[in-house]
Amino acid sequence: MSHPGSALDFAPVTLTEEERGLMLEVRRFARAKSFEPSAESPTRGGFDRAFSEDLARHGWVGMTIPKRYGGSARSGVERCLVVSELLAAGAPLGAHWTADRQTAPSLLRNGPESLRAELLPRIAAGRCLIAGGFSEPDAGSDLASVRTRARKVPGGWLITGRKIWTTDADRADYFEILCRTSDGGGRKHEGLSLLIVPAGAPGLSVEPIEGMDGERHFNEVVIDDVFAPDDWLVGEEGTGWPQLTAELALERAGPERYLSTFPLLESFVQTRSEVDAAGPGAELIGRIISQQIGLRLMSLSIARMVDRGGSPVAEAAMAKDLGTELEQLLVDELWRYRYEEIRPGSAAERFHEFLDINRLRSPVFTTAGGTNEVLRVLIGRQLPGWASTRKGWALRSPLAATVFDQATSLDGDRSLQSVPRGRADPLSARLLDSYQASGFLGVSVPEQLGGSGGSLNDALDVLRGAAYAGLSLPVIEGPILAGWLLRQARLAFPWSDHLAVTAAGDTQLEGAGRVLTGTLESLAWPEAATTLVVPVRQDGQLLVATVAVDALGLPPGAANTAGEPVACRIRLDRVPVAELGPASIGYEAAVETLSRRRALATAVGMAAALQRTVELTIVYAGQRVQFGQPIARFQAVQTHLARLAADAQRVAVVVDAAQAALGEHDDPQLDLALVCAARTLAGEAAILGARLAHQVHGAIGVTMEYPLQRFTRRLWEWEASDGTAVRWAERLGADAMTGPMRAWQLITGTC
Repeated sequence: MSHPGSALDFAPVTLTEEERGLMLEVRRFARAKSFEPSAESPTRGGFDRAFSEDLARHGWVGMTIPKRYGGSARSGVERCLVVSELLAAGAPLGAHWTADRQTAPSLLRNGPESLRAELLPRIAAGRCLIAGGFSEPDAGSDLASVRTRARKVPGGWLITGRKIWTTDADRADYFEILCRTSDGGGRKHEGLSLLIVPAGAPGLSVEPIEGMDGERHFNEVVIDDVFAPDDWLVGEEGTGWPQLTAELALERAGPERYLSTFPLLESFVQTRSEVDAAGPGAELIGRIISQQIGLRLMSLSIARMVDRGGSPVAEAAMAKDLGTELEQLLVDELWRYRYEEIRPGSAAERFHEFLDINRLRSPVFTTAGGTNEVLRVLIGRQLPGWASTRKGWALRSPLAATVFDQATSLDGDRSLQSVPRGRADPLSARLLDSYQASGFLGVSVPEQLGGSGGSLNDALDVLRGAAYAGLSLPVIEGPILAGWLLRQARLAFPWSDHLAVTAAGDTQLEGAGRVLTGTLESLAWPEAATTLVVPVRQDGQLLVATVAVDALGLPPGAANTAGEPVACRIRLDRVPVAELGPASIGYEAAVETLSRRRALATAVGMAAALQRTVELTIVYAGQRVQFGQPIARFQAVQTHLARLAADAQRVAVVVDAAQAALGEHDDPQLDLALVCAARTLAGEAAILGARLAHQVHGAIGVTMEYPLQRFTRRLWEWEASDGTAVRWAERLGADAMTGPMRAWQLITGTC
């Protein structure tokens, strides 16, 4: 079965200086005000017509509307940035939201001109609230099960039917109604049209539906022979379904799907200084911020696609699924802090009010705009095409592709078989030999210091290629860490035919710096390495010591879960130092840099291995037949596959952003927020992804011969190898607590 090109794509977005300037301008405006917690308009911060008009005067409503209709003629990305800042501040946007977000773009794309001239200036002025009349009683999430009909009469249409769950219908200025204008040849998605009618039209009545929080957001709308003129038909007759799906893409992809609860998170962060326990909630805060970083990047990418004329329906569904699940998770996690001992004051009051509001409205997060289960089915239909193109993402550089090609040519059809627990993987060792013979071992190490040159990104791409092939290379312990240490001390090393690896622990120099004593935590690839590079503290400064591995007297090495050679808890008893050099960086700063480099590199490797895990699972589900059809057609399996793909995609987006931030600098600074987010998301997705993949594969997925275990064994091992996702989430959360708006600065990269 052939598939078209990827239907799911999240290209990296780099903001221009103008876009960043706009973002900061809106931030200053929004944060100068104090918006009270509101339950008036779910996901939109509240309802205030005067505030909507004020925003319009600044040019921040109707931003994508051309100037001839009163708009600002700005991009979708700029609108996304503006809306994100307003939502994060808790600003009330409900009075103009739907019209601005989806009706205006639909009118611009579909017309007619008379309707554009009538509505777009009002939308751009912040004086137009349009309610979407889509859902119907007894139809559930099946929007195409439309009973509302419009029959043709002279000069227009007469509409009859009922709509339900129509947000803000009781205070709307206009209604956009999905109705059936023909039978569509028996196909329920055909013969549908969108008509707009003004509020107060004869035959139109609204009955509010009270929610369990006592608010009246939802409404039932009865439409009894309501007249709509011919030129209030959006686009052509019978084109309502593709128009609606395009609108839903805009609805589902917006920042409100993950930021409507951000004021709750921010209020929680602000209470952390008002509790007696040390740093409670740091891991949770960091975990939520990591997910929001990923969702922000996905949302901006979707906005850029729309700017370029795309209709990212599947991407929007994926972003909405992840975003609303996050919002519910945040409320659930914070609910256990409802009766925590917090010193009385404005911080506690604000947190409790936000928490109570969101506790009662949280059930709607994963139903409004399409239930997550239905969205996962929509995503699932695109996954075969997506999986068939993702090799291009993993092997996006010639270096990654070269490593992958070398890895997959090592042992023919047996190259993805594994080895019993505790044994070293011979194929990974053979890849190291091949890689070393090609002169690539010293990647990212300057040529004048014995390396092959290149950047940190080059070394990370080598990791991508090996991990995507299900093999391991000592690139992290070698050039990424040991090579960086040697560079700081200006120590040359013959990388073309030798391997240096780093190891840290509690060590001291003795005998005028000629011998090393202490304990090392672990040593990777001890049988392949010739030299050990050890960072040593002396009066707060960094010294870099090298030791011949042969001098350690190590017994034959064992291997970890992934089959990677490793020796643990190594005792150094006056081991001779081969070379010793002072570094140009302090010891603590060096430890921090090494930690970030390892974390990012581990995240890159996990992202590639996770991607291959998902691809194998999608292909297998499409081939395994049960009850007469591939299991990929079963809704339960589609749900698993969609979640697998979404997690892999979110990890990939953040990893790409972290790598892009490095540029091609010789010794780049690593952004803490992006590194923490990439490592946290990769670690969480590794555990969940491995579990779901094995569940879909069933018994075959746990056999030695089937390739899945090569990738899941690495996911498990790498998640545990450098501090786990929990540690990196705690680091990010602790950083978020250092300032009143620090969490938002970390998410937006404006620290």
